[in-house]
Formats: sequence, C-alpha cells, structure tokens
Amino acid sequence: MKLHKICLFIFAGIALNACADLNYTEQNMRDEEWSFEYFENGIKNMVFDVYAQLYNNEFETNSAYFLAGATDEAQYALETGAINNYTNGGWSAANPYSNVWTKSYTAIAEVCTILEKIDKADLSEWKYNASYEMWASQLELFPYELRFLRAYFYFELFRTYGDVPLVTTTLTNAQANSIARTPADEIVKFIVDEIDAVAPNLPVSYTTEVGAEIGRATRVAAYALKARTLLYAASPLFNTNGDKSKWAKAAEACKFVIDNASTWGLSLSSYSALWGHEAFYNPEIILGLGRGESNSFEMANYPVGVENGASGNCPTQSLVDQYEYQNNGETFAQRYPGSIDLTAVDPYEGLDPRFALTVVKNGDEWPTNGTQKKAIETFIGGFNAAPVYGATPTSYYLKKYVDGSCVTTADNQTFRRHTWILFRLGELYLDYAEAVFNATGSANDATYGLTANEAVNKLRDRSDIKMPKFTEDGNAWVERYERERLVELAFENHRFWDVRRWKKADQYFKTIQVATISSSKQLTRSTITRQWEEKYYFYPIPQTELKKNGNLTQNTGW
Repeated sequence: MKLHKICLFIFAGIALNACADLNYTEQNMRDEEWSFEYFENGIKNMVFDVYAQLYNNEFETNSAYFLAGATDEAQYALETGAINNYTNGGWSAANPYSNVWTKSYTAIAEVCTILEKIDKADLSEWKYNASYEMWASQLELFPYELRFLRAYFYFELFRTYGDVPLVTTTLTNAQANSIARTPADEIVKFIVDEIDAVAPNLPVSYTTEVGAEIGRATRVAAYALKARTLLYAASPLFNTNGDKSKWAKAAEACKFVIDNASTWGLSLSSYSALWGHEAFYNPEIILGLGRGESNSFEMANYPVGVENGASGNCPTQSLVDQYEYQNNGETFAQRYPGSIDLTAVDPYEGLDPRFALTVVKNGDEWPTNGTQKKAIETFIGGFNAAPVYGATPTSYYLKKYVDGSCVTTADNQTFRRHTWILFRLGELYLDYAEAVFNATGSANDATYGLTANEAVNKLRDRSDIKMPKFTEDGNAWVERYERERLVELAFENHRFWDVRRWKKADQYFKTIQVATISSSKQLTRSTITRQWEEKYYFYPIPQTELKKNGNLTQNTGW
C-alpha cells in the first residue's frame, strides 16, 4: 500500500467541524495558552481547520462540484444549476458566485496566526503520554505543512484573480482593509520560494514517521504544486510577452517530479483505477481529497430514470468529438461530421478506451449494480431522456468519478468512498510536454532528456489505453495536445482553467455541441451559444471587499 500521498480521509469527519477557538469564554474555557498546550484538541485542530479549506469547494460537492458545466466538457442538466451562472452572465462583482477569495484568505489568516504563535506550544506536561513522541514529531512538521498550504491557497488566488494581496503576517482590521494587490509575478515567486524552502523538510512518505499517520503534506505534493504554478505563470494569460525562460522553468520543475517519481513511490496506474472505492491509495495520485462512504455524488449524477438520479453533469458532443479511434488517430468528429444513423453504424466502436470510462451513451448498461442495472435510453421518448424533466440535454451521462456499484434506491442503499484528484502524475507528464514544447519550439527536442511527444505517449501507452503515438510537431501538435489534455484530464477541473490560461475561450467556450437522438435513433448535433466576455478570464474581486478596502482595484471589465 502506497502512503506517499496526502490522504485526507482522516480529516473528513474532524476538520470540517473542528475549530480551535482562541477566544476565551466561560463556556469553552479555551484561551490561547490552552490551545497551544493541548495538542489534539488545540494545536492539531487549528491545523485541521486549514486543511479543511481544501474541502471548501466552489459549490456543493455532490451536485455542481465540477466546473465542467462552464466548459465544453459538460452541460449541467438543470438550468437552475449554480454552475450556469458562469455561462449565462449571472455572475458579477456583487454576485461573484465563488468562495475562492473567502476560503483562501481564511486559510491564509489561520496559517499566519499559527505560525506566529506556534513557538508557544509546550507539550512538556504530556511527556509521559503514550502519544507524546508522535505529537512532538507532528508538531515539528506543522510549520512546513502550513507553509505548503498557504502556498497552495495563493496558487488558487493567483489563477483566479491574477494580482492579489500578498499577506504573510497577521493583520489588524485596519491593515487588512488597506492592503493593495501584489503583481502576479511576485505571487508566483512567493509560492516557488516557499516550496523550495519547505519541501526538503517534508517527508516523502509517512510510513517511516512516528505513528505513520496518513494525512500530512508531502514533499511530492509540494513539488507538484511548484510545477503547476510555473506552468500557469508561463502560459499566455500571465506570460504576455511570451518569455520562453518561464516555459523552461516549468519544464525543469515538471521533469524534477517525473525523474523522482519512482523513488518517491509514484507510478502511472490504469486509467480506470483513478477513481472508485480504492482510488485513495492509487500510486498515481499525489494529492487527493478523500470522502467517506456516500452515494450522494451518484444520486446527483445518475441518469434521470434511475431511482434518485438527478442527471447532473452531462458530457457534451464537443467532448465526445475529441476522442480518437484506436486504429488511426482520427477523431470522432472527423469520421462522423454530420448526422449519424445509429441503426446502421456504431460510431463509438473502436474509440479511445477513455471514452467508455468517462461517458455513458445510449444503450450502455448503467449503473453497474445488480439492483439498478439497465440499458440507458437517451433517445427522445426513452426512459432516461426528454421529455422527462431533468433528463440529459446532451444525450450523454457522466461515468467518470461516478461509482456504478452504489445503489440509490429508497431502500437497501449502498455507499462507497470517493477521492477527488487535485494532483496526479499523469498531469505532470502533460504539463511537462506543454512546457518543453514551448521552451524548445519542438515536440521532438530532447534537450530536457524527454521529448514532449515521449511524455504524452507515456499516458497513451497505458495497458488499458494503447492509443496511437504522438509524432506531430508545430501547430498540429498544439491542436492534438489540447485535445489529449481534455480527454486525459476530463472532469478533473482542469479544462476551466486551461482554456483561460491559453486565452482560447473564443475557440472553445463560446459555443458547444450537444446531440439529440430521435426516436428512430438518428443522432443530430446542435449548437448551444454561451455568454463569454473578455473579462471572464479573471474572476471579479468581490464588491464587498472593494467597499471595505479603498486600495483594492477591480479586475478589468468588472
């Protein structure tokens, strides 16, 4: 069992509810001195509070957790879905519809407070406690973990808003309400410098640490964060003058992780093993958010017509069109550009195996549990299709991340663990390929010891994938790489940010393709136009923050 990753299942039931209150009251009897002397209910809970913000996602995690519905990956089944605010103009500075600002600065403030006071921690009275050695060991690592977490939240702020205030100490209200935004390049430098400082002090694995307690930040996660940060910093949205040295730094950071992967216990897994009950221990996942046993996500994304299914995030034809055929690399859209008679041909036969692992199509038996298993009907009038309210608007349903073994009937329900991927080794290979291509100008340049094509082919050569190898270069490579990245990382919350950092929203986000299947099984494409404005590349600074702080400036266009 590999334990190199951040395994946060232990936090799911504790950190989300735990809050170490430094304000003394007669009711809680907890003052600052108490909090830094009592480990598990004091210091440790405060650290858990910071980790808990990783779980504090954009939306309800069991409904519109994915940002896919605001991209060409998916259309959310219900028009009332919160994610649709990103595509219908329903967000603004007054209604930013995002908690990135709040959760990130909440976590950062907690980190600064703990770091400034952790020297007060005194466990001497507990030296005869059976857990003393483990507590002392963990206490020694907390400052490095907290600095990693602060760097992570600054990455989230940087990619979301660009320039943001850089705060590394506790502030009074007056100070907090007067601080100005720091240029994005300085935020990037802060993140990279922090990672370089703390990563060597973080363990690669906790199997050799006292107590072997899974749940702490690792060196692997830190270097993965550095690599992703530098990739974003090199991308056109932030690298406006096309500085190739930024791409070179990103390539070097990605290559460092790849070169050390085996030593650190990382390896590429089968694609199908990236999610499911046991995915938490997958050797490819570097940082995953583990959820306890539940079937709420399945209820949110099982097809309408499956008991308690709500359709949720429905893959688009735009996504399906990007999958290639195994025999020659031709895409679905290239082979079938028009309407398709599904009674005469099976257009899905021979597609990239990642398609069947990601998308539920008409005729598939889904879910897989014996209680609810049936052939899905997405043709008009079908059991899981229009005119049934809430049925898929695209003719497809989501399979990736959805555990088909979960029973969601009114009685005799079953539950499974879920792991949301934040970092995995497969992403690092793609990040490296993109960085080295842009740094060298060629997909076949071996300056860094591994060409861009070789890096991509590592993923396509998986035992359960076996797709034709990349050999292209130039613009043809860019087009195919962007397609590959979409397919490989589908529904892992990358597409929303990738298209922004590439500044290619006009190409990918303004219109999407969905499919309609008639009762006579004729598949027809149609186009959905979505609202997109240039200002959407960055989120608006919340109006509430601007009102409090006259030194904050708004992002352009908002």
